[in-house]
Amino acid sequence: MLLREENVEINQLSSFNEIVRTGSYSKASENLFISQSAISHQIKNLEKELHLKLFERVGNTVKLTKEGQILSDLVIRVLDDLESLKRVPAEIADCKIGDLTIATNNAILRNVLPDVIRNFKAKFPSIRLKLISRSMTSQYIPNVLEGEVEMLIGPKFRQPLHAQINFVFWKSFDNLLCVAKGHPLSAKKRVTLSDIAKYPLILYRKGSATRDSVEEAFNLKGLPYEILMEIDDAENIKKFVGMGLGISIFSSLNLNPYDKEKFRFVVVSQFFGDLPYGIYYKRGRHITTAMKQFIKTFAPELCKKFPAFSRN
Repeated sequence: MLLREENVEINQLSSFNEIVRTGSYSKASENLFISQSAISHQIKNLEKELHLKLFERVGNTVKLTKEGQILSDLVIRVLDDLESLKRVPAEIADCKIGDLTIATNNAILRNVLPDVIRNFKAKFPSIRLKLISRSMTSQYIPNVLEGEVEMLIGPKFRQPLHAQINFVFWKSFDNLLCVAKGHPLSAKKRVTLSDIAKYPLILYRKGSATRDSVEEAFNLKGLPYEILMEIDDAENIKKFVGMGLGISIFSSLNLNPYDKEKFRFVVVSQFFGDLPYGIYYKRGRHITTAMKQFIKTFAPELCKKFPAFSRN
């Protein structure tokens, strides 16, 4: 039996299901607010399309044929699925269902997002939230362009952005000089660029925003410098700085409450600039309700500055 789906209408299935439920064409017509002749016409057309006999009369009632019983079981599931489908738009709008993939770097993931995620999941427990992180967020631009990542949180890239990428500024973080307590620079009240260049540096790898700023500042002044280690995680950088192997420059985003016990930090944004952070997303893509609610939880001030993040 071939089911020509394009000719089977939902109202036919609804009428069929109501007749099965009530056992009567007349009761079905009353409940559906359509004439009995219209229901009879729908069932005849349905039987014609399916090449099946669905009902047989038993006195004043109708009874399903064996074929009709098989169809009835299927129709109930179909109509239940349709009812569920009707609820989907409202559930999406209310953030009761959905998916959201966010990419960021280790510093944001470790020092900013835990409380944000806790609050977001408490409000929207059914949203499937996927977080991915790397040391260099620029590596995720292809994923944003392909639609695999809805939102990227990271520093503003020094290189020009892809034409299809939007960047929305969030806030800036100071660049800090990090030295171990007891290091010669830890006792200086005022640190110069020349002072910093005298000591081995432990930095992020080339291509990171802070690393590029540091090298640019030294080269601009013609100061020789030594990069002893390239490490992609600030916590590991701190370990080697604490061992006295070198000094480092990274953003204040990487500080934790216990660092001041082991290190001295000096703001050096006057030499290397500060580090602006923000949100990247694909230009022209639909900003989902889940994205809007996450941004509202992460940085509510952005919803005021950028109506697209709060508009329904």
